[in-house]
Amino acid sequence: MSQRIKSTFEVLVGIIFIFGYLWLILPLYYEWVKVFSAILIFLFFIYSHYVNKRTPKDLGFRLDNWYYSFKILLIFTSITIPVLYVIWALFFPVNNYFYRDFSFWIKLFTYPFWALFQQYIFLAFFFTRYRDIFSPHTNIAIFFSALTFSMIHIPTPPLIILTFAAGIIWSGTYSKYPNLFTIAISHAILGIVVSNILLAFTIVGPDADIGRWSKEQAPVYANIEGINSIMPQKKKWQVEINHKENSIFVGGWIASAKKIKNIRISLGGKDYSVHYGAKREDVAAYFDNRDFLYSGFDANIPSSDFALGYHKLFLKVYLEEGLFYHSPGQIIWVKIN
Repeated sequence: MSQRIKSTFEVLVGIIFIFGYLWLILPLYYEWVKVFSAILIFLFFIYSHYVNKRTPKDLGFRLDNWYYSFKILLIFTSITIPVLYVIWALFFPVNNYFYRDFSFWIKLFTYPFWALFQQYIFLAFFFTRYRDIFSPHTNIAIFFSALTFSMIHIPTPPLIILTFAAGIIWSGTYSKYPNLFTIAISHAILGIVVSNILLAFTIVGPDADIGRWSKEQAPVYANIEGINSIMPQKKKWQVEINHKENSIFVGGWIASAKKIKNIRISLGGKDYSVHYGAKREDVAAYFDNRDFLYSGFDANIPSSDFALGYHKLFLKVYLEEGLFYHSPGQIIWVKIN
């Protein structure tokens, strides 16, 4: 088997594994399934490098070329941050007090390792194989590497755009000076800026809201207070329902600063309508906003629509001013016994 055919096969398998994990495995209830699957996928990447006789130095775990890579990425990162900030601030709110958020300081120390792992996958694995496939046309390999990195972030628009643009620079730099450490630092800095300062919406996969750009785009408040008179426990966010019960009754409240066009409840991947507009004096008093007075909702869902097992439940709120929708409040797992 030629190297080109072998690399093509490995790329296809890698894409199936990554997309399959994000869209099928990660949304599952069982944590052990997520961990076990992640380990198997990671072992596939390691085994692939071993079979292809790629050493850690070949992959970019090295320091001898850090200066040349760092110099390019320092210029790119230093220019990108203020440009992104100015453009973003024209359309969305920005967080100028990010340093007050404890999560910022945690991410400052932890995110570089996550960035290094991502670059290991998308440069040490995908780019090197694209380079084998399209050799000697390295520019095509750079494009497809950035495209793959970008498509993994579907369906979140800011991440799709930014990861493609940054992916071109990172892949191009890696092509000349393969150093994963310097690229991971650039990735980590930009990732923290985008998520903590620009407040860009960063969730990918089926739990993401299609078309949503900013975490502060439209304040929607909600609370699912009970399912068949059972209060979800905050630590587990799980409710158990006997399959003999004919209906799954969901109640709570939703309040929005912008006019609500439609509300749906998603349970097990199926959408159901709700009755909205019940009087809630407590909600209006809590927010000190009489516009939130008629914010109560309830829904009656036939339990016969679902098989035994775990089903994810959350709210979808469609706003009148755009095509965006939001999933406010908690995500609850409904276990039908």
